[in-house]
Order: sequence, then C-alpha cells, then structure tokens
Amino acid sequence: MTSDSLKYLRHELRGYLNHILGYSEILIDDLKESASSALLADIEKIREEALNLQTVFQRSFYRDSRPRDQLDTALFKRNLFGPLYMIIGMAQRLKKLCQEQGTDYLLEDVLKVLDSARKILELIDQEIRTWEANPRFPQEDTGFMGGTAQGVTPMALKDQNLGRILVVDDNEMNRDILIRHLERQGHQVVAVENGSRCLQVLSEQQFDLVLLDIMMPGLNGYQVLEKLKADARLRELPVIMISALDEMDSVAHCISLGAEDYLPKSFDPILLKARISAIMVKRQYREQEQKYIQALMETQTQLEKELAEAAEYVRGLLPPPFAKPELTAQWIFQPSAKLGGDCFDYHWLDEDRFAVYLLDVSGHGIGAALLSVSVMNVLRAQSLPRAVFHDPSAVLGALNLNFQMENQNNMYFTIWYGVWNQKTRQLTYASAGAPPAILVSPGSACTELATTDLIIGVETDYTYENREVQVPEGARLYLFSDGVYEIRKDNGKMLVFREFVDLLSYQSLDAEKGTTVKAVYDQIQGLAGQDHFEDDFSLLEIAFS
Repeated sequence: MTSDSLKYLRHELRGYLNHILGYSEILIDDLKESASSALLADIEKIREEALNLQTVFQRSFYRDSRPRDQLDTALFKRNLFGPLYMIIGMAQRLKKLCQEQGTDYLLEDVLKVLDSARKILELIDQEIRTWEANPRFPQEDTGFMGGTAQGVTPMALKDQNLGRILVVDDNEMNRDILIRHLERQGHQVVAVENGSRCLQVLSEQQFDLVLLDIMMPGLNGYQVLEKLKADARLRELPVIMISALDEMDSVAHCISLGAEDYLPKSFDPILLKARISAIMVKRQYREQEQKYIQALMETQTQLEKELAEAAEYVRGLLPPPFAKPELTAQWIFQPSAKLGGDCFDYHWLDEDRFAVYLLDVSGHGIGAALLSVSVMNVLRAQSLPRAVFHDPSAVLGALNLNFQMENQNNMYFTIWYGVWNQKTRQLTYASAGAPPAILVSPGSACTELATTDLIIGVETDYTYENREVQVPEGARLYLFSDGVYEIRKDNGKMLVFREFVDLLSYQSLDAEKGTTVKAVYDQIQGLAGQDHFEDDFSLLEIAFS
C-alpha cells in the first residue's frame, strides 16, 4: 500500500469514526433526560465500541505517535471487524427501538451512526481488498510522471512524441528555420504566413500543435488565439506563442488567453525540442485519458445493463400475486438504479399454515441481489439445515448460523418471517433487525409487529424469539423494506416512519376491497418528487378474508 493510499485511508477512517463518536455523544446527552434506559444503554455500548475502534486505528496507523509507512492488513481487519459489526448490529437495534418507542427525533442521528459504520466497512473493503488483490504495484510513491504506475508512461511514450505541427509566422525566414528544426526532429510540418490562412487550414486539417507568432499583419496572434479558444472543436489544441524579446510583456496576456507556452524568436533548438516534447507527452496523456474515460463509460453502461438484467431476474423469482377465498396477496417491487438486496416470498407450508417473509441484504449491486436470491431459494426449497419452517424463530436461527457475515463478503441482512394458521387465525412471527410489519384491522388502529432482535450474520449463537398476534377477519398485513419510507421528500426533509405508517393506515382503510400497494407507491413517489429511489422499494400486502 502506497504512502498516499495509507494516508488517504487513515484520514477517511478517522473522519467516519469521529462521526460515530460525535453522534453517539449527542444521543447520550439527549437521552440523559429521558427515561428510556434501553436506548441509553445501547448508545453507550456503541460509544464504547467506537473507542475500541479508535484504539485499533491508533495502534495500526501510528508507532510512537508517528505515522507508520506500512499497514498489517490482516491484523488490522481482524481487530477492526469485531467492534465494527457490534456497532452496526446495535445501531440496527436502536433504529427499531426508536421506531417502536416513537422517538423519531433520535432516529436521524442513529441513522448517521449506522451510515458512518457502513462507510468504514465499505472503505476497508474497497481500499484493502484492492491492494491485496494487486500486491505487485510499487510500494513507494513515484508520482504521475515517474513511470512506474499503470498506464502509458513518459518512458513508453518517448518514441511517440512526434506530431503534426502548424507554424504560423509572416516572416519567411522564421518559417524556414522552424520547419527545418522541426523536420529534423521527425515532426510533420505545415507552415502558413498569416492568421487568416491559419484558421482556414485548421478548419480543413488536424494538427497536434500550433506555433503562433504574436506580431503579424491582418489577424495578429492575440486575435487568432482568441478565435481558437472560442471554437469548441479547436479550444483544446495546444498553442505555443512565438515572441520577440521586446514583446515579453504581451506573452503574459497570451498565457491568460489560453496559450500553452511561449518561445523567444531567438530560440534554442534544444529548448524548442524540450518544450514541444513536453506538450506531446501531455497530448498522449490526454488521449490516454480519453480512452480511459470511454472505457469507463462503456463499463458503466455494461454494468447498468447487467444491473437491469439482474433486477428483472429477481423480479421473475418473486411469487405471483394471487386471490384465494381465505386471503389475497399483492405487492409492488421497484428496484433502485443500483439494485439493492430486497427479496420476498409467500407460500403454504401445509393445508393450514401460510408462511410469508421479506428480507433486505445490506449494500447494493449484483452481490447483494445474489445473496438475497440464495436465501430465498433455500427457504422456498425448505433446504435450510436445522430449520423448522413453521417456527419463525427457528428459521431465523438457522439463517443466522448458515449466513455469517465473514462468509458472505461482509454482507448481512434483515428479515421479517411470519406463519399464519388459518384455523386458529394466529400469526406467529420473528424479526431480525427488519422494519416492523404492520397489521391493519378493520375499524381499529395499526399494530406494529416488531422485535428488537439482531440482524442476521453478526453473532453465531444468537437466539431469536417468537411473538404472536390474532388476525381478525378483514385485516391486512403489510411487509416492507426500509427503502419504502427512508426517502427524502421534495422539501428536503426525510419522511419519518410514523408518517409512513399513517399513510399506510389511511390507504388501507380507504381501499375497502381493493389493494393499497399501488396507491401507497404513487403517494410516496409524489412526496419524493422523483421516479426512482435510492434503495429498492418493496411493499407486500396480505389481505385476510
């Protein structure tokens, strides 16, 4: 890892850690006046783990208060991930507690803590994995012109520093001298005697460089330069101004107009070669940069195509909506441009018990989508080891055992899993860090079906608990991911969870026999004032007869 990349990593990590410490301290101060001991204890635990991270950073990046020039990445990751995963898990738990207890005024700071912890995880994954995958890169800083970085270097370009040059000078002898010097150096040269002819030739032919005299009859060098820089097709063409010694004051003006360099008319051939070679090197870098940009754009286009295909693949795996005498199921799934990790399913386990769940994998992209599909497949095929599929807590425990973060590229997921018994009308459910499901009963308030259990993949031996609720006739059950309500409204403010629940309740009671999912989606889209959201939008409705 180069010293620059190590310095960057040190700087960025320190910033995110300071965010976690700062917001946790603010939350502690806010909660000292509150009676919520559970929230305060969790925040204090987050701060404690953040201080542990601070110690890890100090020992990893400094020796005797001086910055280290190397990083033991294996040891660093081993010491870092324990406190970091605990912070993420506790922040997820706090997020649910805030929603459950109606302390939405704390939620924004909790989300900032969670976001900073995730940014640390992403930064470590990006910087260290990149370096570990490419250890052949040099460890010392060489600089852009040093010739040891990737890409085309000046050494590789030394035989390519020849170009097509236009010489513009009203003095025939000056033109001849320049032509001869340049041709001896291997350049192709075209010479013209005035500014008007210069502009005409440039409109017809391509050149790599213009040598332009300042003092000429007709259009002088200033005017030609201004016209070149005003032309979108020619403004990137480098221009070296040629000036007599007594015109040096005006050279500064030319540079301000966009000239690349200048040469006195009593020029030294060695200096001429050096100046032109430097410009040709820049040209090569510009061309290489354009190739990189083009390749990047093509890669981005291909990635967007693959993400769109992956989104359609996920959509194709989702269960079809259905209407049965005992219940109906409707949903809306709108993947984000980045493709998140949302997935859901429902099916009959036997003639009496109906299972339904929704999961959300951390992060975005094909990796998150693949993990969500893998989880859905083992649940759908009932091939999950040690799982009792009519027991939600047992299902979550088996998922937690089989999908630990360290085995899933540091990805974790949340899930709400419920089983409804149509004979007893009892719904048994368990949740791992997921948003609470909402049960809307006819003529009554919404019931939030939530637990405070940890996300899947953090602690191997974590025990999940079941909760139960009776489902009255005509009730509606809603499952959703946090991308449904964690949106920024067009007025710049965040939509809070309570607003979403009120919206859902209103639409459900107003819908009577019809589905509400499309109406809810349209209303939230209107609040956001945009066609797409930053995260997947997944909303599932089960209407009971």
